[in-house]
Parts: sequence; C-alpha cells; structure tokens
Amino acid sequence: MTKISAKAFADFLVGSSTKHASTVRNILRPRDPDAIIPSGYYKRAIAIVRAYHECENKISAVKEGIGALDKLTEAATSSQARTQLQKNIDAVHAYMQLFGSRTWKVVKCPTMRYVFSTVSISGRPDFAVSDGTKTSLIKLGVCRKKEQADLVRVMLRVIYQAAAHKLSLSPSDVIYLDLTTGTVIPGDPADKALASVIDDGCLLLERLVAASSA
Repeated sequence: MTKISAKAFADFLVGSSTKHASTVRNILRPRDPDAIIPSGYYKRAIAIVRAYHECENKISAVKEGIGALDKLTEAATSSQARTQLQKNIDAVHAYMQLFGSRTWKVVKCPTMRYVFSTVSISGRPDFAVSDGTKTSLIKLGVCRKKEQADLVRVMLRVIYQAAAHKLSLSPSDVIYLDLTTGTVIPGDPADKALASVIDDGCLLLERLVAASSA
C-alpha cells in the first residue's frame, strides 16, 4: 500500500513530471515527512487555538500562547526556527481575526483515509471543530504558487472523501485558511467531477511507484 498525505497527493496531482518523480522518490526513500504524514508545521498555533476554544473562548489563552511563542522566537538560534515560530504566531492572529468569535469546540478527529486501488491518502485536517450541530475540518496554509488554487481544490476534496464515511459533513465543511491573506476557501459541493480525477491520480501514482520499485 502506498501511503501519502492529502497535501502531498494534491501537489503530485497538479504538478509536473518533475514533481511526480520527486513524490515517488519521497515515498520510496522518505526525506520530506510531508510525503507520508502532515508535518505539524503549525502545531503550536493549533495548540493555542485548541486551548482558546477549550476554555470557552478566553482571550487570555491566546495572549499566553503568543507570549510563549514570542519568547521562543527571541531565543531561536536559526532563521528557519524563527520563521516557523513567526508563522505560527501569524496563524493564530489570522485565525482569531476570522473565527475568534465562533463558539466552536475543538473535537477529536478520527483517523481518516481515502483508499483507491493500492494508494492510501491521509485525510487528516490540522484540526476539527464543532458548533454543536456540525463538524468542520480546517487546514492552515499559505497560497504562493500559481497552481496553488488547484492544489487546495484537490486537497479539500480528498479530505472530504476520506472523512465522508466517518463524519456527517458536506464538502463546504472542509475549509482552507490562507494565512497570508485571511482568505477562507471552502470545498465546493458542485466539484463532484474531481472525484474521478483523484482516482486517476491514484492509478498514475500506483504505476509510477511500481515502475520505480521494479
């Protein structure tokens, strides 16, 4: 079974032959952890959001969390570490601006995978929230590349297809939050034709992995 994250699969599906080759290399000889599972890049931001909702939207939880990240940023010894910490701080600010007034509760998300043929795609969001009547799955990220819109479109659909048999939700309940612009991108319920494109992508990945393994 070939295992891959929703983000890495979406990157593969919309990418060039060069991206196809690098994805297969990462699967067979993993170097980039995001080729297999989500990297947890925003885990500190997610922890702050979780604490905020779990204490009934007390802003003190956010201030305390950001204060701790500010101290870690000051103490960081590499520019890479400082950049990641600052992006986590920015993620919290973006989330609070868009969703801070929502009376959501962060809920446990079951293990979700979309499986087609021999390809298994992780449908894990960055976190799941509930308003008491429905569950929404949220992914955080940054739109940079020209093809990013298609990448997000594929990623949201894959997550929805992985979640649909375990949770009661619609495609629009799977949400991407662009941390640079504050743009909220929900999945499109009308995008049903993408399902066959995803399955074709699974078959292509299966063939490429098999060929490289031979």
